[in-house]
Amino acid sequence: MWTIVGYRLRDLVVSALAAIVFVIGLIQYGRQTQKHKEEVRDLKDYKETRERIDEVEVSVDRDAALDRLRRNNQLR
Repeated sequence: MWTIVGYRLRDLVVSALAAIVFVIGLIQYGRQTQKHKEEVRDLKDYKETRERIDEVEVSVDRDAALDRLRRNNQLR
């Protein structure tokens, strides 16, 4: 009689542990997927920013550069 109860209890515990491990695995997978999406988004933002920076023409005019620095409060 006790062995039957023991087997049932063991099966219940094993099933509960399997369910817990499955849920933890799903949570970890979701976190990993979200982290990957954020990395891709950050890289796309960096690419767009870098393209805008590269599109700016270099000015060799000293006066224009000084005016720009004054407008942006970067002249010391």
